[in-house]
Amino acid sequence: MGRIFLTTRLTVSRTRGFTLIEALVTALILTTGLLGTLGLATGVIRGNFFSKNLTSATAIAQTQLEAVQNRGYVNATTTNFPTAAVTVSMGNVNFSRTTTIADNSPSANMKTISVMVTWAESNNASRSVSLQTILAQ
Repeated sequence: MGRIFLTTRLTVSRTRGFTLIEALVTALILTTGLLGTLGLATGVIRGNFFSKNLTSATAIAQTQLEAVQNRGYVNATTTNFPTAAVTVSMGNVNFSRTTTIADNSPSANMKTISVMVTWAESNNASRSVSLQTILAQ
């Protein structure tokens, strides 16, 4: 008579997955990385606004210098270009432009024309650009 062997296999099912600690550590690392990226993006945006305002202020000052130069040495006077601050709006920002004309500077028959443009950044920091040129007779 033959023997019948019954074999039973016990298999333990091991499911692969993440433990709660691993998931929390991963979430912490991702959050730290994302917050760093957010801080970097905020800095880049602020830098872009500053660059835009700096470019606008330089254009305002350059335009005023060219206006004085186009009028010539004789007409470069405080009557034609008052020293009082003038408000110029550009790109939703108000710039204050001041023009100064110094006669006989740096020497006789020369005029030093200075244009200063100031504005306030979003954090209320005051910024300025100053351009100068010399006109000779």
